Amino acid sequence: MSTDIKMPTEVAPVSKLSYMSPPSPVTVAESYYSSGETMSGYMYLIGPDKIQQGVQVIVYRTSLEHFAVVYPQKKVCRPLGVLNLRNTCVERLSSNEFGFVVRERGFDKSISLTFIVESPAEFDSWISAFTSRSSPSLHHSSLPIVEEEEV
Repeated sequence: MSTDIKMPTEVAPVSKLSYMSPPSPVTVAESYYSSGETMSGYMYLIGPDKIQQGVQVIVYRTSLEHFAVVYPQKKVCRPLGVLNLRNTCVERLSSNEFGFVVRERGFDKSISLTFIVESPAEFDSWISAFTSRSSPSLHHSSLPIVEEEEV
């Protein structure tokens, strides 16, 4: 039995969005990041051939990590996977549906996942929760700016 505690970045590498396999240390990550939960709720994950699967999604954001844990809607099941959101972009669907696509940045053939929000009132909140803050327009420094004077 291994006693190594793995961080979410080890569970879900940044370079792939195709890690929708059950990660075992997610419960450790959830308890560690319980104070960093940004949003949770139910959505539909759109699969091949436009098949919708109901999922529960919990988004976590700390000063170092930004990820989402995706569960099936059955309460007793293990998570479907973990999405590392630090190197992704979020695009609204062009149709009349309240949904968005999460796509990895910086790859020619990026992998993407499509989500449809159950409650249209929460649509903007989900977009904000999934949006990475690594873009220059959204990044804010936590350190104060000190201006130097010429002597």
